[in-house]
Amino acid sequence: MTDLKTTVTSLPDNKVRLDVEVPAEELRLQVDKTVRKLSREVRMSGFRPGKVPRNLIVQRFGKDAILAQTLEDALPGWLQRAIDGSGIKPVDQPEVDLADSEAGLDELLDEKIPLAFKAVAAVMPRPKVGKYTGMEVEKDVVSVTDADVDEQVDMLRRRLGRLEEVKVARPAGEGDYVLIDFTGYLDGEPLEGGASKDYMLELGSKQFIPGFEDQIEGMEKGQSKSFKLAFPEDYKPERLASQDVEFDVTVKEIKERVLPEADDEFAKENSEFDSIAEMREGIKARLQDAGEEEAEKAFRARAVEKAVNEAEVEIPPQAVATRAHELEMDFVTSLQARGVSADQYLNQSAEEKEKFAEHFRTQAETVLKREAVLETVADIEDIEVAEEEVEEEIRKAAPRVGKEPEELILEMKQKGRTGIVRDDLIHKKAAAYIAEHAIPVLKKAGAVSPEEKEKEEKESGIITP
Repeated sequence: MTDLKTTVTSLPDNKVRLDVEVPAEELRLQVDKTVRKLSREVRMSGFRPGKVPRNLIVQRFGKDAILAQTLEDALPGWLQRAIDGSGIKPVDQPEVDLADSEAGLDELLDEKIPLAFKAVAAVMPRPKVGKYTGMEVEKDVVSVTDADVDEQVDMLRRRLGRLEEVKVARPAGEGDYVLIDFTGYLDGEPLEGGASKDYMLELGSKQFIPGFEDQIEGMEKGQSKSFKLAFPEDYKPERLASQDVEFDVTVKEIKERVLPEADDEFAKENSEFDSIAEMREGIKARLQDAGEEEAEKAFRARAVEKAVNEAEVEIPPQAVATRAHELEMDFVTSLQARGVSADQYLNQSAEEKEKFAEHFRTQAETVLKREAVLETVADIEDIEVAEEEVEEEIRKAAPRVGKEPEELILEMKQKGRTGIVRDDLIHKKAAAYIAEHAIPVLKKAGAVSPEEKEKEEKESGIITP
């Protein structure tokens, strides 16, 4: 794949013009691709699909039509490659002009004249950055306590614990596991999907509707009970919302989880350590490392946020709308990945849709401001990303998308998508630069308030409407 010759000219009103030349050799390859495509689609007597000679295809459709089809198929990719190579950030769809390219197909190919086109695009205004080095920024001091280690050990004990039937007659309580038969009745009729036999339920797990487990607490083995409950107002399916349902429940067994002792034998069997003391030290070191890594991430986010607040950033409304739409589509995709139908999200009320839309607009503006400041800092400080770094990042991503590394690199280059990877690396390097030149003000880490959590989520780009 050959490189496109692209020249960038600044225009008034935050616009740029791209003058692009597509080498004749690449144009010829695209024309050949168009001819092969038409050969597969056309039906001509005496020839099988895909076997119609080139001269007959040209004669049938005409050179101008073939050139027009080639441009229709290839121009979007050429434009994206030109944008990717130039490093500009259009805030809307560029306007493409082929008016200066009047040469015909024969002239372009026979005389090896490059195909020229222009594109005018609106771009993000350059921010006026303020102070971004020497800033005082809070940094959490990580301190792992014995209670933190106890919690981790207990989690492992619970995971490895075994269920044993309670031999002494006693009522079931929170934390017990009860084996039950139950049937639900709506208006005196058995509720579809509302019955089960030999169902193992952990009391306190809140698996059932509110009040169900509360009714079973206090029951003993062999005991049966009937009680009424109302389904929540927001219950799905909606036909059951707020409905009164009567349940018949029988407790067949009560079991409790017996935990292994946290001793040297436990450590040897379930870790790489030879004693419980060594195991606890290992857990403490792991928690300390993880905590310090999180503290560094939070410190970097705070430093970048402070640099953004020091800057004057103007974000065009169209850029906000475009990025908000991208964020919404990413959110829908994440819902589908979790098994939630997109229809449930798309078929919301107008009020709910506006609430989500406002969330995405706010998040889009926050992300765009941060990116604009990071890119400006990178430009001022001559922070660059080499082609080798981009390719290495793509190689790391290849296993996640099920492709060979070199195949994915070639595909992204052909589609002009390597700029996305380059931008991400630039943002990371600029954020690291700002953090490295910030002055840490140490503070003891504490519980994160809902307000701080929401702010950190916005800064990290996490979608949690």
